This record gives sequence, C-alpha cells and structure tokens, in this order.
Amino acid sequence: MSFVDRIAADALVLLIPFFSAFVGWFTNVVAVRMMFHPTEFIGIPPFLGWQGIIPQNARRLAEMSTQLILTKLLTLEELFAPFRGEAFAKDLEPVTAQVTDEILDEVATKRAPQLWANAGEVMQGKVRETLEKEVREVAIRIVDDFGANITDILDLEKVVVEAVMEDRRLMSVMFRQIGSEEFLFIERSGIWFGFLFGVVQMAIWIYFPADYVLPAAGFFVGYATNWVALKLIFHPKEPVNVLGVRVQGLFHRRQMEVAAEFSRLTAGKVLNADNITKTITTGATAVHIERIVRQHVGDLIARYEVHPMAAMLVPTDQREALREELLGRVVSQLPAEGGLLHTFADKAVDIQTEIDERMKKLPPDEFEGVLRPAFQQDEWKLILAGAALGLVAGIAQLVYIFS
Repeated sequence: MSFVDRIAADALVLLIPFFSAFVGWFTNVVAVRMMFHPTEFIGIPPFLGWQGIIPQNARRLAEMSTQLILTKLLTLEELFAPFRGEAFAKDLEPVTAQVTDEILDEVATKRAPQLWANAGEVMQGKVRETLEKEVREVAIRIVDDFGANITDILDLEKVVVEAVMEDRRLMSVMFRQIGSEEFLFIERSGIWFGFLFGVVQMAIWIYFPADYVLPAAGFFVGYATNWVALKLIFHPKEPVNVLGVRVQGLFHRRQMEVAAEFSRLTAGKVLNADNITKTITTGATAVHIERIVRQHVGDLIARYEVHPMAAMLVPTDQREALREELLGRVVSQLPAEGGLLHTFADKAVDIQTEIDERMKKLPPDEFEGVLRPAFQQDEWKLILAGAALGLVAGIAQLVYIFS
C-alpha cells in the first residue's frame, strides 16, 4: 500500500501534526507558567510538590542581578564620585524647613513661650531665617558626608535581596516583564515546531503503527519544542547570515529594549528611595548614619548654646536634655518620606540612566546574564516537564483516537 493509500485508509492520521502542534504549544505554555507559579511551595516539602523556579530561586537571582550591576554596570564609588550635596540644595528645602520648625518648637514655643512671643514678629523672622540658613548648610554637609562614606552606608546587594525576599513576586514580575517577548516566543514556537515534528511523526506512524510510536513521539515533541525554543532565545549570540537572512538569538536582538526595561524596573521597583532608606536604617549602617547626623546636628546645637538669645531661652541645666531631644527628633525623621535620608536616596544618583546607558554597551556574553540565570540552573526541569506532558498526550492520542 502506498503512502497516499495509507492516509486514505485512515484519514485520522492527518490529525497527528495538528495534535502535535497542540502538544508543543501546551507543553511550552505549561513550562513558562511553571517558571513563575506558584509563588509559595505547594505540596509536601522538600520534594513532593512544586514552587515556581523564579520564586524558589529569588535570593540567588537577586544576588546574581546585583553582581551583574556592580561588576558590569556601575560601582558605588564611581556613581558618587561627582556627587555634591549643594547640587540638590533646593530639594533639601522641605527637610531644612521641618528641622527648623522642630528646633524652634522645642527651644522657643515650648521652653520659653512668653520670651519668644515678646521678641515680636520681626525678631522671630530674623531668628528663623538665620537658623534655617544654618540648618540648610548642615543638611548639605550631612549629605556630602553620606556621599563620601557611601560604601560604608549603602550595600546594594542587601537592598536588592531584602526587597526580593520581602516580596518574592517582585523577581517574577521583573523577569516576566524583561523577558516578555522571549516567553511569548517559547509559547508560540511550540505550535510551529510541534506541527513540523508532527509531520515526521505522522509518516512514522503510517509505516510503523506500533503502540509505542505515539507516546514516544509525544515525549520527543514535548522535550524538543522546549529545548529548541530555549536555544533560539540565546543563540546565536552574534548575528549570523543564513541564506541571506540575518539570524540572532531573540534576547540579544532586543538588547536596546531590554536595557531600557531592566533599568526602569531596577530603579523603580528595587533600588528605589523607599527600599534604600529601609535597608540603610537598619543594622550597622543605621549606626553609621546616626553618627554622621549626630555629629553635624550636634555642632549646630553647640553653636547656638553660646548664642545670647539661645542662652536666654534655655537655662544651662536644661541644655543637655534639649540637645538629646532635638537629636532624637532629627534622627527619627531621617527615614520618613521627604526626610533627609529619603531625599538623599531619591535625588543623589540617577541609577536608571546609568544602568540603561551601560547595559546597552555590554558584549553579548555579559548581556546574556540579565535573563539567562532565570533558565540556566533549572531549565532541565522545564524540558523534562514538557517531555512528560508530551508522553501523556501521546498516550491519550493512542487510546482515544487510534485504538
């Protein structure tokens, strides 16, 4: 019987390529979903169950991303080399106004309200203007000190890891958005590769309709579609001319887009003012920061302790208590939104622009490190899962269509 006669005898064999296309698509979709879901382990730990590959490896991926940033894109010393507090003195105005109010409230309106009231509006205005000017100068010196001691007070890896471990979905969101085109390619490519493999599978089935052919072919389709899709994302790294067509790995082809998205997400969701402030106000860095602030604010208070009006407002025996009260107030407002530390973290350096510009210039091997770690360690699990699903689909095809 000829090839055509065999097809005519059993028209159902024509469904094999389409069924194979469905298997290829379905297994690839499942593989992508398995990368991100579920966020928390479901099942009986440690082996009986599943957790999304990216949430499961959130800490490792966070550390690797930070190493990429610090070794290939920027260093703290380099970032803060041109930093000067004077450059954003205007951004410190709300902070200086608040500190000035804190000092006047504690020294004048609380401790000597009558004397302060008798000073009159003109004198009060002059005192406030002079004090605010000095507070501004102190604030500038403090942020200058922050910049000069940046490696002691800011640990970027700690900021990234703490942000990710606090919300494991964050790493999934970042990889999903950075690799959006690549993950969509994995899903859709399963259709075309599955169909092509299905044509071969159909020919084999026509000549060798053994029971093991369809399950084995399903296993192969599930395995191969995942494997091929992953390879085509990253290979070839450099453009290659194939029969007049420029061929390059999808991820490498999108370097400009990926750099823009990675820098936007890193600066906006991870290395933002909130996360930086939260991290550096805990542990040893918090002690270092408080020491810097106490030194400069203490110098300001010391100058005013010998000021004639201050001497009238605050008796000598109350000055130490006042000093601690004021220092405590200033230190407590450091991490607040709009506070000195938050303003420093928000305005000091344009991390997004720095990362974007430098990532666009990375060579292919180094650029690949942005997304590749999400697949590399556990991609065998995705491929094997696709193969297992393909095997099940092949068995179902044998039982319900060709039995």
